[in-house]
Amino acid sequence: MTTRRPAAVEPHWRVYPVSFVGRLVNGAINALAPFLLGIGAAFVLLLAVAVIGDEALSGEPALSRALDQLARAGMMPVLVLPLCAGVALAALFALREAITSRALVRAAREGAPRTAVPHPSQVDLVAAEPPFLAFLVMSVLLAGIGLLMSVIAAFTINDSEQHILGGFLAATGVGAVFVLLALAGRPAHHWRRLEIAAHWTTADERAAWRRATSAGPAKDEVELPPDLVHLRRRATRYEYLGSACFVLGFGLMQVWLFVTHPYRTRTDPGPRQEYDDAVEMVLVAGTWVFAAFMVGAVALLVVGSFADSAVQRREQQILREALAAPDGPRPPQALLRRYANRQPVLIAQALALVAALGTTFGWAVYSLGTGGMADVASLYGDADETFGGFVTQALVTLTGSVVVVVAAVVWDVVAAARGYELRSQVVERWPIKPAPRMVGEDGKKKPDPASVGPSLTPRARGVRS
Repeated sequence: MTTRRPAAVEPHWRVYPVSFVGRLVNGAINALAPFLLGIGAAFVLLLAVAVIGDEALSGEPALSRALDQLARAGMMPVLVLPLCAGVALAALFALREAITSRALVRAAREGAPRTAVPHPSQVDLVAAEPPFLAFLVMSVLLAGIGLLMSVIAAFTINDSEQHILGGFLAATGVGAVFVLLALAGRPAHHWRRLEIAAHWTTADERAAWRRATSAGPAKDEVELPPDLVHLRRRATRYEYLGSACFVLGFGLMQVWLFVTHPYRTRTDPGPRQEYDDAVEMVLVAGTWVFAAFMVGAVALLVVGSFADSAVQRREQQILREALAAPDGPRPPQALLRRYANRQPVLIAQALALVAALGTTFGWAVYSLGTGGMADVASLYGDADETFGGFVTQALVTLTGSVVVVVAAVVWDVVAAARGYELRSQVVERWPIKPAPRMVGEDGKKKPDPASVGPSLTPRARGVRS
C-alpha cells in the first residue's frame, strides 16, 4: 500500500510502538472498563430479580424464594468485583505511564529523528504531573481503609471469624506495598522524562504542533458515506434507548418502593404496605414493567455495543482506502481526531461486558449450590436443594466468562499491531490537534493556544493545549 509520509526534515508527530507488555496492559484496561459497566448492568438486573422474588410475583412460591436468594447472593460479586477491578485499573494506569516512558526512551536511544516528535497522547502519559497519581491515591485508600477495618474487626469479631481480620490485614499490606512502589517508581520516571525531553526539545514539540494547527479542515474533505452515518445513528439510538429504559425502570422502581414500603429507611425496608385488590393489581403490573425496562436497558446497551463495533470496522476501512490513494481527499476531521488515539476493539469490549453478567450470576448460583453464602442459603431452607442441580452449569458459566475476558484482552493485543500501523499513518499524513482542554490544572478555563501542547519539559508542563 502506497502512502504519503512527511518529509524527513519536516517536524511531525509519530506514534512510537510500545512493548508486548505495554500492549497487554492496554488490552487489560480496555477489557476491565466494560467489565465494570457489565457489573453495573448485573446490579440493575439483580434489583429486578430481587423485587420479583420478594413479592412472590412468579406465581410459584419455591421459584420466588429461589429468585430472592439468587439476588441476595449476586450482590456479593457486585460489591467485591468493582473494588478489585478498580485497584487493578489504577495499577494498570501506572504501568501504562511507565511503559510508555520506557518506549520513548528506547526510541530516543535508538536514534529516532528529532523531527518525529511523540504524539501528544503519548506525551500526556509521560508528562503527567505528578506521575502515578491515581495509583498512589488508590494505594493510600486501600491501606488506610484496610487498617481501619482491621482495628474495628479486632474488637468486634469472634474466634470463628478470624479470617475476616486476616483479609483486612492482607488488604492493608497490599496497599502499603503499592504505596512504596508508587513512590519508588517516581524518581526513575522523572529521569526518563528528562532524557526524552533532551532528545525532543520544546522547540521540536512546538514545531510539530504548528504543523498540526496549520493543517486544518481541507476544502476537499470528504463526507462520511450515508451507510456509515445511518449505522452510527442506529448505534447511538440503541444506546440512548438503553439509557432511557434504565432511567424509566429505575424511576418506576423508586415510585413502587415508595408506595409499597412507605416507612422504609436507609437501613430497614420496613413493613410491606397492603392495599385493596385493584391497587395490588396495579403494583404487580408496575413491578413487571420496571423489570422489563431494566432488562431491556441491558439488552439495548449490548446491541448498541455491537453496532458501534460495526461502525468502527467501517471507519477503519474508509481510512485505509484513503491512505491507499496518494492524492485522495482528506478524510473528515472528526474521523482523523478519533483515530489519532488508540482505538480498542469494541466487539471485544462488548464481550467483556457480557462476561461480567455471566460472572455475577454464575458465581451466585455456584455459591448457593455448593453450600456457600450460609446466611442467604438458610433463609428458606437448604439452598443446595434448589441450586445444587445447576452447579455444573454455573461452573461452566464462570469458566466461560473468565475465558471471554481473557479472549477480549488477547483480541485487543493482537489487533493493536494492525491498529498501530493505521494510527501511525493517519497521524503522520493528516496531523490534527487533539480536542482542546477547556479546563487547566488549576481548575480555571484556559484558552487554546495555536502552537503549544503537553510538553515533555518539566518546567513547560504548565502550558497546555
